[in-house]
Amino acid sequence: MKTNQLEKRANKANLKYRKNQRALILKVPTPILYTAKGLIAQQSTVDYTGLIEGGTFLAFDAKETKVKTSLPLANIHDHQLQYLEYVEELGGIAFFLVHFKEVHKDEAFVVPLDIVKYHWYESSRKSIPIKDFKDQWLVKIENYLDKVLEVFDEQIKH
Repeated sequence: MKTNQLEKRANKANLKYRKNQRALILKVPTPILYTAKGLIAQQSTVDYTGLIEGGTFLAFDAKETKVKTSLPLANIHDHQLQYLEYVEELGGIAFFLVHFKEVHKDEAFVVPLDIVKYHWYESSRKSIPIKDFKDQWLVKIENYLDKVLEVFDEQIKH
């Protein structure tokens, strides 16, 4: 699996957070099945899981798109959303880190599940329009954890 620019930058941020003892967030490797015909990538969970300072579990998937106007729902897989919903139900922090790389070169949105769930389950659209991503969710990719702590502040306190 090829690592995209968003994941490379998130990996760099995660190393910084680990070094500063703020969080331990790890890239989840894609499981591989070895067969006589070669290697076959298996279904995974999400891109990242970890623990933030204070003991709260965190899981997120990093989505990168060249589309300037929306995030295609086809970029999100059913098993990813289900996994993140389960994390949230159990009291963890779950979100998508979404990078519109043609619109915000160095920034990404920390997107709570509610907006994704609305478009996944209730909307008739096949994408989430960029206007639905709130400006206050936008953050420098290398500092995404600060925005996560801000957006999910109430949840972390409980």
